[in-house]
Amino acid sequence: MVGLTLAAKLIATEQQIEFPLSISIDNQAAIVSGERFHSGPGAYLSLKFQKLLRAVKWSNPHYDITVRWVPGHEGVHGNEEVDKAAKVAAEGLHRSSPRASLPKYLRNGPLPLSIAALKQAHRAQIQARWTRIWPSSPRFQRLQEIEPNAPNRSFLKLTAQYSKRLTSLIISLCTRHIPLNQHLHRLTKVDSPHCPHCPQTEETIHHYLFACPQYQRERHILSCALGRKSTSLPHLLAASEAIPHLARFVNATRCMKPMLGEISLPST
Repeated sequence: MVGLTLAAKLIATEQQIEFPLSISIDNQAAIVSGERFHSGPGAYLSLKFQKLLRAVKWSNPHYDITVRWVPGHEGVHGNEEVDKAAKVAAEGLHRSSPRASLPKYLRNGPLPLSIAALKQAHRAQIQARWTRIWPSSPRFQRLQEIEPNAPNRSFLKLTAQYSKRLTSLIISLCTRHIPLNQHLHRLTKVDSPHCPHCPQTEETIHHYLFACPQYQRERHILSCALGRKSTSLPHLLAASEAIPHLARFVNATRCMKPMLGEISLPST
């Protein structure tokens, strides 16, 4: 868009000009934005371009200017000369045009930053920083064993339709920060890490889901629904078709109800 305004400025300051004229550009978005008013990023540049062209039109009765799209400026007469001139101008201020010859809005220093571009750059910076730091987390290996994509977009997309309690349950099982005695004992919230139904056996996630005889009936229902996959923790925590059955299992055992409450079930 700045290039278009510079082209319009050259046309407006040319003493002997002949119409029709053609401005060639290899950016379709710039052409579309110059045809109508819009409130998106850089909209003020479109207004500057339109204002300069209107000034040319008012002072030239034979006004006839076309802005056309040419991919890569291929076949445009004078394109090579323009590239050479641009390279010369890039060598420094001493090789560029005088500041007074620029449109007024370009004489006051750098253009305002685009909010959209700033947000995009910020997101990219945060993503790069997270990608660098995340593998050093002690929870990285645990989640990799269960769901390599967690907590990437696929995991966020999977849990977007779930209630907060169900999402909390999945994350708690993935990170092992779950209200079972092994974890609660580590936090000094209970006296023993052992299962209340199985003396001398720690109440781990594996024991709770796959071994404790107290929940044999609930486990049988889970097995009937999922078959052999009911014994796979990664499948239970990462497969959309398995999570509703996992929630039913947790609700039926009532083991975590004091802390998580009744977990609403997603549609299967």
